[in-house]
Amino acid sequence: MAVRKIAKENWQSYFDTFAKLFLKDDQPEYADIKVLSDESGALSETSWQILEGITYNEKDKLLNVKVENLNRMILNPPQIYVDEVEDGWINSMEIIEEDGTKTIIETR
Repeated sequence: MAVRKIAKENWQSYFDTFAKLFLKDDQPEYADIKVLSDESGALSETSWQILEGITYNEKDKLLNVKVENLNRMILNPPQIYVDEVEDGWINSMEIIEEDGTKTIIETR
C-alpha cells in the first residue's frame, strides 16, 4: 500500500480509470464516508453502502462520490490523497476542502 497525493490535473482521468476498472462489473464495491471538521467534529455520512461512482468534473471543479443513497459533492477541493494497492484499487481516500474539512472514504 502506498499513500500518495494525486496531482490536480490528473483527477478526472484517475477517477475515470478507477471506475472503468473496478465499478463496471457485476460485483458491488462498498464505501464508508466520514466527514471531519473543526466545526462539527467527526460525522459518519454512510456506513458501507454500494459505491456507484467517483468522478471529477474538471470544468465545474466538482468531485462527486456516489453511493446508494447519497452524492457527496465537493466543490474545488485543493488536495486529494489516496491509499492504493498495486493494481490501482483505492483502499481509502482523503479529500481536503478549502476550509480544512476532510472527507475520508474507505472502500472494500
